[in-house]
Amino acid sequence: MTKRALFIVFPLALLLAAILLLGGCGAESQDPKEMLEAAIQAARDAGSAHAQLNVAISDLEEEPGMGLNIMGDVWLDMNARELHSRFTVMGLELSLRYVDDTAYLQFGGDWYVLSPDVIAGVGEDTIDALMDVLASIPEIFASNVEVKEMGEEKVGDYECTRIQVMPDLQAISSLESVARLAAELDMDPDKLLAYLEDADIAMEVCVQNDEPVIREAYLAASTELPSVGDIMGIALLPEMARVEITMVFPEYGMEVEVQAPTDASPFEGL
Repeated sequence: MTKRALFIVFPLALLLAAILLLGGCGAESQDPKEMLEAAIQAARDAGSAHAQLNVAISDLEEEPGMGLNIMGDVWLDMNARELHSRFTVMGLELSLRYVDDTAYLQFGGDWYVLSPDVIAGVGEDTIDALMDVLASIPEIFASNVEVKEMGEEKVGDYECTRIQVMPDLQAISSLESVARLAAELDMDPDKLLAYLEDADIAMEVCVQNDEPVIREAYLAASTELPSVGDIMGIALLPEMARVEITMVFPEYGMEVEVQAPTDASPFEGL
């Protein structure tokens, strides 16, 4: 996987489940900025949440590429820096755990340890840096230049307000956690900012109207993807893609129990 792809796809598809912690006050007297600011404080206090995740990857350049859909559930404990998730990718069922500063992947009934050297050019502290980005997602959403109410809609059984968030990319790139991850990927501040600008990032949240809870979040970005092989001459992934992530949040504040597998072996690729 390229360093650019790692910076966008991995944090977005997995770690950006942390967006689920952005609860928001839905009182009608509040404007979208006040709703988001209340959500930031709620995020710091929430602790844990469950997200139902859908990731859609589509081609940007009309070149051969099958695209990809990822569906699953993520349970995240922000304070303990622990995560458990289950996904379906191309009919393949996968599980991912992060506990005690170590990531584990399960497929085919077996557990594997994901060491940093699985991806070329990734340092030993990169996974830990990714978790720091996860913990600072509230600050990332607080780094915005404008928020805009987009109207009312229903998410599941909840009446919600959809809010568009225009990110302050300069502020985001200056956050300590983001800068640390960029440094692990050999991206200096100027390169990081240019990359975020080129990614054409879009962010939206649906805030429950009668309680400080976010029920849906949407995030999209354009990025370069790695080559992961092909089927009958057709690439499994497009070279340049739009990655769109939609998350629905059925519950918050639960205990997230994550245990390291006792029989995990080194991961050498799918």
